[in-house]
Amino acid sequence: MTEEKAFVAPALTDEQTREQVRGEIRDRGWWVSIPVTTLPVDWLYEGEHRLDGRYYADRAFAARRIVEGSELKTRQLGDAVEDVFLLGRFKRIYARDPEAGWPYLTATEALDFRPTSDRWIASEHAPRDAERHFAREGWILLTCSGTVGRLVIASKRLEEFFLTHDLIRIVPSAHVPTGYLYAFLSSWIGQALLARSEYGAAVKHLEPHHVAAIRVPFLPKHDQEIIHHAIMQAHSLRDEANALLDAAEESLYRELVLSPFDPNDATYIAPPSRRESNAPARPPLRAFATPASELDQRLDASYHMPVAHAAIQQLRNGKYPLVSLDELVANIYIPPWLKRIYVEETHGVPFIQGSHLPQMKPRDLQYLSKTMTNRLERWIIHRNWVLITCSGTIGRISVTPNRWDGWAATQHILRLIPDQEKGHPGYLATFLTTPYGQHQLTAKIYGGVVDELTEEDTAQIRIPNAPLEIQAAIGEKVVTAYNKKAQANLVEDAAVKQLENSLKAHNRHGGDLDE
Repeated sequence: MTEEKAFVAPALTDEQTREQVRGEIRDRGWWVSIPVTTLPVDWLYEGEHRLDGRYYADRAFAARRIVEGSELKTRQLGDAVEDVFLLGRFKRIYARDPEAGWPYLTATEALDFRPTSDRWIASEHAPRDAERHFAREGWILLTCSGTVGRLVIASKRLEEFFLTHDLIRIVPSAHVPTGYLYAFLSSWIGQALLARSEYGAAVKHLEPHHVAAIRVPFLPKHDQEIIHHAIMQAHSLRDEANALLDAAEESLYRELVLSPFDPNDATYIAPPSRRESNAPARPPLRAFATPASELDQRLDASYHMPVAHAAIQQLRNGKYPLVSLDELVANIYIPPWLKRIYVEETHGVPFIQGSHLPQMKPRDLQYLSKTMTNRLERWIIHRNWVLITCSGTIGRISVTPNRWDGWAATQHILRLIPDQEKGHPGYLATFLTTPYGQHQLTAKIYGGVVDELTEEDTAQIRIPNAPLEIQAAIGEKVVTAYNKKAQANLVEDAAVKQLENSLKAHNRHGGDLDE
């Protein structure tokens, strides 16, 4: 794939001059298929004097024309908000005890639908500006290293986490609706203006002054409020979905008469004490023994970790008997390897990757060809199936919402197809998300470089066989939650599209400004 090239013209060219430029390129023997953008030479002397082609590429050029050709009032983003800032790098020292630190999130994790962390930044070794690493509800967080330009509006849930320095914080003003700014930056126009300012070769970066310098066209106040309310409605739907999932997990523990799993209940062989009085404290070695009769033809230590056995033992103390997972489902299925032929949206089926399951919304969604994918039905998923990542990062869980019915999913996602008379999909998903399910799943992992999970090993997971009405009381909350999550994405996408169409309608250049 070639990167778009920019040709510096002495003035803004019309179509005739553009053809002359293309002719000159052909005469020079350059590859005719290379896309070409013409631009005024004085653009090179603006701002940072950029010479990289991406900065002037067609998409960035079209976005700039929409903003600069707008009949609307425009302001730099930095003048429309309270603050735009980025924190400095710091040495991450983690605490062993959660009481001695704060839960930590990377930029990718901060954008997840249900952000969770098993790492704690040690409070005694935290940077001096530690309090600035905690976002406040309503701030806009923007990824600025690696994959640049992804956004999230900070929720109440996110406030409890110590966030990475790789997020630009945008502190909204009371005078500009947060949802409107979020919609503009999420639009293809805002994304193109963010992407054009990236710098770096192997790893892309973005700085606060790049974001603050973006000019934002402001629709009439009434239109701003409509878009703002739609974005905040989507934000609220996600909060409601998370609250339902929290309630489902609480119900599961209550109905099964289980306590939250304590990994300290796992038993290990205590090493002999040889510590001298002046020697530094070290974490205890964890050794364990496994009877030969329980090897199950597996010699990898992770398969026999006591923590998984402790989880099963605690489950046996619950209210209901344990059964194998395959007794509650109609089928456990991993499709074969797939040769992927991607096409435009109108000619394909949306294709879900394993990384999409924890995301707030599927990013960079691609589409499988309907006509060139042999026996496409093998990869199609349907509503209320339980999806589990089974290659790479193991154990990410989702329930297929109504919106995804008929979509395709990678072979790296295992399908649990419930038996409606034995197991409720929401109940199964809730259990597998808890430590009781996660420790069992991860114990089954095999593989050297890439972790894998099989249908046969997944079928052996032990799960309480609660009555179907109990399962339904827990599971319906989960099904509703994932449908709310999908609905939030539809509402947000519609609001962003409305903003894009309105900005093009208020542009002096007319209707030739598509993405």
